[in-house]
Amino acid sequence: MPLLTTYLVGIMYHEPEPFVLWNAGVIDDYESSTAVFIDAPSRDEAIAWGEAIGEAALRKLNSDDGLDWKSFGYFAWVEDSVETSGWSHATSFFQHVKVGEMPDLSKFSADAYKEWAARSGA
Repeated sequence: MPLLTTYLVGIMYHEPEPFVLWNAGVIDDYESSTAVFIDAPSRDEAIAWGEAIGEAALRKLNSDDGLDWKSFGYFAWVEDSVETSGWSHATSFFQHVKVGEMPDLSKFSADAYKEWAARSGA
């Protein structure tokens, strides 16, 4: 079994409500991002799995299995430093999976983050 490294992978997506508001001209930005800790043999494999998670989250949160994550210009990336990522306050919110394991996609919603923030005092 190859040695696995844990990567903090940022993932872009959107939820339906902000997308509707953006299309109506009410808000300027509809995109969201979150991160997942991914155990992977390489940085590239962590990013590739982050992309798969991003597409699955986009489809689940929007109840549309036909959405193409990359057509929105979304991408996944590795944060080189958890401490300087801007997300250091939220690391306990992020799920931890191995390549090939899907996180709980319902926890990608803004409501899930708000609930976590209220409980954790973040």
